[in-house]
Amino acid sequence: MAASLIFVFDSSPLVAGCQFAVGRRAAADIALEGADVQIPPAVFREVVTRGGSRPDALKAAELINAGHVRVADTSPAGEVLEDLQHYQLGQGETEAHTLAACLGEGTVMVTDDFLALIVANRLGLSCQLFLDFVVGRAMRGELPVTEAQHIVQAVSPRYPVGFVSHSLAMLRRLQT
Repeated sequence: MAASLIFVFDSSPLVAGCQFAVGRRAAADIALEGADVQIPPAVFREVVTRGGSRPDALKAAELINAGHVRVADTSPAGEVLEDLQHYQLGQGETEAHTLAACLGEGTVMVTDDFLALIVANRLGLSCQLFLDFVVGRAMRGELPVTEAQHIVQAVSPRYPVGFVSHSLAMLRRLQT
């Protein structure tokens, strides 16, 4: 049996999942169900604390309080990865890279920031966009394909059309 993956989210995909709905449910409620999702403290501050009373911030706080998203203690991680000093990443992205590196194999960072994605690749970290997180969960049988399609369609305003079309095409192939 394969070990469960750990997903380290930075702020952008967490906000996207909490901001858009499938019917009456936040996309994050569906997409994150049963996944091991962790965020560093800076992502909590960026999304929940600074988000205040915005609906996406309240939804993120609800997911954290319910245990669907865990705020990881990054103190054992020690120093931020030294190589991150060369990039102009936000604190949440910096801590997410560091947390993913410290958690090691079986950890996937989830971001919607293209610079963060490229930096993760350069650091040898497994990293993907939120759309790929959704498609991947469907491919592994962790999320019904139709629900994954609804999530991709719901969050589509956040992404270039090509990413959405390609994600939906991958999901259609799973149905055949």
